[in-house]
Amino acid sequence: MISYFRSAVFALLALSLLVIPVRGVSAQDETPEAECVSTTPEENLAIADAYWSEAVWGNQGKIKEVVAPDEIHHWGIAGTTTGIDEFMQRWALFNTAFPDLKFTVDLAVADSDLVATYWTATGTQEGEWQGIAPTNTTVTWDGVNIFRISCGMIAESWGEANHLGLLAQLGATDIPANLIDVPADAASATPVAADAAPCADDSPETNLAIAQRWTDEVWTQQALAVLDEIADPNIVHHGGAFPDAHGVEAVKSGVGAVLATFPDIQLTIDESIAADDLVAVRWSGVGTQNGDYLGVPPTGKEVEFTGINIYRIHCGMIVESWSETNGLAVLQAIQQSSATPVA
Repeated sequence: MISYFRSAVFALLALSLLVIPVRGVSAQDETPEAECVSTTPEENLAIADAYWSEAVWGNQGKIKEVVAPDEIHHWGIAGTTTGIDEFMQRWALFNTAFPDLKFTVDLAVADSDLVATYWTATGTQEGEWQGIAPTNTTVTWDGVNIFRISCGMIAESWGEANHLGLLAQLGATDIPANLIDVPADAASATPVAADAAPCADDSPETNLAIAQRWTDEVWTQQALAVLDEIADPNIVHHGGAFPDAHGVEAVKSGVGAVLATFPDIQLTIDESIAADDLVAVRWSGVGTQNGDYLGVPPTGKEVEFTGINIYRIHCGMIVESWSETNGLAVLQAIQQSSATPVA
């Protein structure tokens, strides 16, 4: 399945980028609605792939063919940019720090106006990045972006990436070195063998409900036993900067450790996409740090969480999952709180 999505994305590069109607707030209000037609999920996949293969590290002129003039980009770190000029200035920081920066799309899932892509990036740090002088170190990190497509262009984007692991590889002294975890190639993951008989229900609606239980019941309600009902015993969970968890008991242990640190955590699904056996979920929430977090003692500070998860579901069970969060922003927030004297 995963190789199917990669093949579909690259095969669709030749498709023209159609002009489609705006729903709600338009990225191109000056364009008459009559000139727009709807795009298909396949066409949206092609738009997303053009973004990664051309717009970012290649011919910069391509950006304006893919990204809307007033695009809103939620970067996951360092806030949000509005408009193509701010967008290009932000990408210039990446390209200056990592002039050989390249991305590989490993997973993609799309519907009528949303596309989620799980990607792996590689680059050599030849410029300053996040206060770190050039190290000439080649690094690898992963992330997930969700794009909203409107009028054939990306009107809004949300991104989460393993910035903790990236900085750890560059030698940041305030990032635990054991976070270094080179992301696995999602495209080379061993697929779970299909049952001899077809599954009773593998519909997108059923898979969305399973993903909802992960957020609502496992996290917000802290019902770890629910994982026995929705996760394959041999599930593999890729947790961004953190080591992979193999097996449902390892996933329970990892979730339990986070809940012990943020015991009042509350998460909400903001957006979701489902197609075939993949579900992508964008979520957010809050929690109070009452336990150790990456070497920082409890601060009692309430922090905001954002993240994007992708689940691969087979016969009603999650067999593999990927999660990227704003872990660096959370660490910086509690470090700042820890360094602030109590009045």
